[in-house]
Amino acid sequence: MVQLDQKIIESLLSRVQKPGRYMGRELNVIVKHDARLRMALSYPDLYEVGMSNNGLRILYDIVNAIPGAACERVFAVEADFENALREAGVPLFTLETYTPLHELDLVGFNVSHELLCTNVLQILDLGGIPLRRADREEGAPIVIAGGEAVSNPFPLADFIDVFFVGDGEEGIAEIAHAVLAAKAEGLGRRETLERISRVEGVLLPGRYTFSYDGCAVSKAEGPPVRKRVYRGLGLTDPVRPLVPNIRIAQERIVIELTRGCSNFCNFCHAGFYDLPYRCYDFNAAAERIDKIVRNTGYNEVTLSSLSISDYPKLTGLINRVLPGLTERGISVAFPSLRVDRETLPVIEQISEVRRASLTFAVESASDAIRARANKKVVLQDLIDIVKHVYGRGWKVIKLYFMIGLPGCEEQDEAEGIIELLKHIFTIGGKRMDINVTVSPFVPKPHTPFQRERQMGRDYFESTVLRIKRGLPRSIKIKNHDVKASIIEGVLTRGDARLGAVIERSYSEGCRFDSWEEHFSFDIWRKNLDELLPGWEACLGRKDERLLPWSFAVTGFEGMTERLAGSEAREVGRRERPHREGDEIDAARIQEARKAFEQRFSVMKRVRLCLAKTGMMRFIPHNDFMEIVKRALRMADAPVAMTQGFNKRERMSAGFPLPLGIESEAELVDIELFDDIDDGLLERLNGSLPGGISASGIGFIDEWVSIMALTGVVEYRVTDMTGDTIGTMARGLGAGVEFIKRTGKGEKRLTGTEVVHSHALVDDRTLLLRLYTGSEQSVRIDDAVRNLASIDGPLPVDIRIMKTAQYRKTEGGIEVIR
Repeated sequence: MVQLDQKIIESLLSRVQKPGRYMGRELNVIVKHDARLRMALSYPDLYEVGMSNNGLRILYDIVNAIPGAACERVFAVEADFENALREAGVPLFTLETYTPLHELDLVGFNVSHELLCTNVLQILDLGGIPLRRADREEGAPIVIAGGEAVSNPFPLADFIDVFFVGDGEEGIAEIAHAVLAAKAEGLGRRETLERISRVEGVLLPGRYTFSYDGCAVSKAEGPPVRKRVYRGLGLTDPVRPLVPNIRIAQERIVIELTRGCSNFCNFCHAGFYDLPYRCYDFNAAAERIDKIVRNTGYNEVTLSSLSISDYPKLTGLINRVLPGLTERGISVAFPSLRVDRETLPVIEQISEVRRASLTFAVESASDAIRARANKKVVLQDLIDIVKHVYGRGWKVIKLYFMIGLPGCEEQDEAEGIIELLKHIFTIGGKRMDINVTVSPFVPKPHTPFQRERQMGRDYFESTVLRIKRGLPRSIKIKNHDVKASIIEGVLTRGDARLGAVIERSYSEGCRFDSWEEHFSFDIWRKNLDELLPGWEACLGRKDERLLPWSFAVTGFEGMTERLAGSEAREVGRRERPHREGDEIDAARIQEARKAFEQRFSVMKRVRLCLAKTGMMRFIPHNDFMEIVKRALRMADAPVAMTQGFNKRERMSAGFPLPLGIESEAELVDIELFDDIDDGLLERLNGSLPGGISASGIGFIDEWVSIMALTGVVEYRVTDMTGDTIGTMARGLGAGVEFIKRTGKGEKRLTGTEVVHSHALVDDRTLLLRLYTGSEQSVRIDDAVRNLASIDGPLPVDIRIMKTAQYRKTEGGIEVIR
């Protein structure tokens, strides 16, 4: 196995803004150095987004459970890291073993939405893998793609060797076994692809041909592929999921309770593509929640479902898990709630510890549009819910609307949304935050609306503008980028001709097209105009019989066609799902809240000393503190909590350590509501990622913040190869000036103002004590650059270790312990 040298990785990390994205080393990471098959999985977005994807966690766990197979990770990279890779001539690598992508057997992408397509190309390109499958020779990794956007695989067909259609839990394992067998037999690339093609759900794009008439497909040939459906009864969420070292988009435990949906909203891609509707056992879910909480330290659990209100055993699950979670200060959240008054008893109980926002997908303020979309929402129910939760102290409500749905031409969508939101505003007024998201409707494959017209840019922009102008500024309106939705509409119902458009757009700089600050509509439009003239017509109604995605067979085509042709029904309340144990055990939950309230008191205080070494020096201070908090939760430390709306641990630390600096003297003061036992330190170290460790914990009587106590910090500066230490010592002896850069400009300081004392240990090591906590204090990395006359990042061979923190005394200084 070819691995990049760690010094190369560290050199790259020292040049970028967020190195924690590219270093791995997380808690619960799985590293298999002796694997016979090595693959990388990617959610092709930034690390913070990709690591929030539950599907990636599930597949990672499944493949790594196979003997002889290693599943690693790679994500799209920000511009600074892309530039660093290209300048250094280093290929993009996996996070687990720093293996260049072109050295792998398989690279798999979870393409959940269409605007990830250029990120797929970035990862292949930086990894040294030819972009087009036709250009990949013997020995090149086999590139696989699955996910929701692969329900129409052909826009990406030029770049992907193997598409997997449907649920991947079983298919990913079967593909891994097929490749392991092929490697054992010494088969080549073509024969290996043939083996993979025998797995149910696999579609090989090279087997299909199309003819076109304008935007329409006039002729198509190729074998249909049945979507793979996971029918297992057991939960697949990993018990020991990866826990990132830096903050990600969704820092929480996710437990999938259902898959598919029984509401059949005509616009909902996931609702139809993920059919059939399946529910998972609530006892198994409860047991798994408890295990994952103990293995991750997260303080929030999300019960995942397209329609959590329809889970038949929801009340039973809440009764089972909520008391224990509440007592430990862990909140429960729902990703989205159906607008239904029957959910109120559950809403009242789920978030008393840490009240998250309530989220409701209304979709449209028009009864007629909702009826045509089969969206069963009664607006009076929404009004009643808002009144109820406002009276109970909820502060934030989120509402989602979709504009441009079929029937919009006969309605005034903007006016309807304005009237509804004004009514809600009269209930909550300025004491409740009303956050509204408005999204353009994009027709999706495999839904009853798959043939419908997508409204144009002018319609979307004018509707959004009217909504924003018609409402009080205190109602926060966000809208999806209309131009990005136009490109999404082209890609989601497009065909293989879009490959040239995607490739050229990538080559001209398109990356992260779902991020408003990165999206470049002008590049996409120019390439569509040149390579697919008349592309705007592709957004219109598709009356032709042949559709590019028809080869991906879901088994529910008859249902979607029937719903597409059915008459709109009157909007009414959805039939209430049958639930077992329909009463919330409010008394037991209230007891748990009282038990939790014991955490508001402070019994004792302790000071924890931690080390942060090796690659962990690239973890920022705030993320380091979150790691410590999670470890304390996993170790069952009795940490006291603040009161108020957003309860948090009563902890404080010293001055933040600059990025890239190691430490063996990070101090954290913690308030406790109960005594600690002798095994806490051992449990704590078992809950920290490698490179972070706790060396001691002791009780303290004083309660002065570490920042207020600290007057001097000691560092050990080591240069393993050069003569930097001698240069620094000579500069200190000569009384060199220091330059401190602030927002107001540069400030010149004398050596005696910055340096308390120093000692030359040997020709490669210098002890340097710097004053801190004043306007004269200088960061240690800036001080070293200043003394060594270094511009830019410090060389990898120069290592700085924080060794002690001191308080000033009448006689000098003494170590803070």
